[in-house]
Amino acid sequence: MIDPFTAFSVASAAFNGIKKAVEIGREVQDVYSQLSQWAGAISDLQESISQIENRKPGLFEKIGFSKNETSEAFDTFIAKQKIIEMEKEIHHMFTYGELQHLGSDGYKEFIQMRRSIKAKREKMIYEQLRRRQEFARKVKDYTLALLILIPSTILIYQVISLIYIAGVNAGRW
Repeated sequence: MIDPFTAFSVASAAFNGIKKAVEIGREVQDVYSQLSQWAGAISDLQESISQIENRKPGLFEKIGFSKNETSEAFDTFIAKQKIIEMEKEIHHMFTYGELQHLGSDGYKEFIQMRRSIKAKREKMIYEQLRRRQEFARKVKDYTLALLILIPSTILIYQVISLIYIAGVNAGRW
């Protein structure tokens, strides 16, 4: 799970980078690079908030709370509000502010980039989940095969040994 405070500080740093890039008139590519970093950090922050809100402890996990409900709710509320403020400010930059020269097409491109980043991350997560499930299935199958193969081998060895010993005692070998 992504630490929400780390995700928030990364998002804030990226947002400040956007503002600086815009203020000093950096190239459009630099601004979009900063926007891309910000969008990724916001996506991480939103996922972190979602995980906190929907977290269920494991079956044998000790349940302990490091914060009280009010503090946790307040932190989550502040993070959500800050995301909304940042998004409004970026929209304002494209509509009326320093990025107005990029126009609505620039804002649409930014939104498309953001959706693309989110889709890529979700795809990666689902692929990783499938790989983990496949790995667990293989471990289970190989373990089961070994649990059958080893005792069977020992049993066959014992039977052959008994037959050999019986043959030696009977004078056949």
